[in-house]
Amino acid sequence: MPALRLSDALARLGMFAGPLPAPAPAGRFARPEPPADLVAALDALAPALRARVLDPLGRDAPSPVPGRPRTLSLPSDEGVVAPARQVDERTCGSAVLTMLALAGDPRQALELSRRPRGAAASFAAAQRALHARTTRGPGGLPAWPAGLGTPPWGAARVARYGRVRYTHRVVGGRSAPQVLVAAAGAAAAGVPVPLYTGGDLSRGAATAVPRHVVLLTAVRGGLATLYEPSAGRLHAVPVAGLLAPGGPGSGARRLLAPALGGWPHVVWALLPRDARG
Repeated sequence: MPALRLSDALARLGMFAGPLPAPAPAGRFARPEPPADLVAALDALAPALRARVLDPLGRDAPSPVPGRPRTLSLPSDEGVVAPARQVDERTCGSAVLTMLALAGDPRQALELSRRPRGAAASFAAAQRALHARTTRGPGGLPAWPAGLGTPPWGAARVARYGRVRYTHRVVGGRSAPQVLVAAAGAAAAGVPVPLYTGGDLSRGAATAVPRHVVLLTAVRGGLATLYEPSAGRLHAVPVAGLLAPGGPGSGARRLLAPALGGWPHVVWALLPRDARG
């Protein structure tokens, strides 16, 4: 019998498991175009830097080879490779949200590449600022233990991809396949989706809560690409293995675990809910 997951229990109780957002009409979530006033600045960049500014998640490149993750580098005009890594054990969610925002806003990506402190230091500062925002409630009072990282509802409140906003759903119980299919569908349509990962009660209560955050950046050709912030790498896994994590063989599970930050399950998802400004 599979070990009990907190997400399954929450889903059975109907918590964080409401109706899924309607899929977006075709073309609604096209990748944001650079503003007209930014075109000249982008054209003046070296080709490699321009590509990173316009495509911080590396989606224009071929998918990584399964089992051979590829480093995801920050846009930087310093001439050095700066991997997009989380700054500490609490900021996986903040790293994911920062990369999501950069991918949806070329101006923000260009500004990060030019900051005097350097791309890596600026990325770290952005993570810390986002972590503070996502763990505080009304009046700036703490609403979540900072040591537990970013709560899904806090992440959904601040998550941005261009004009796209997000809601959150637990991945558990009978609705789990539908939530994962919705996440894969959004990524296939061009909208990255933050995913929370974790364990189950077989390893203790502390592992049964959301423990890590990764970003589903793309789905194409039968492969799902995930940005894993602790190592700053892109992993490719079979879509079927992501959608049915309990069903694939040992080979698929070996690919999935590193892509999920060492955790066996997707337990929560942030899904796009609209594209209003």
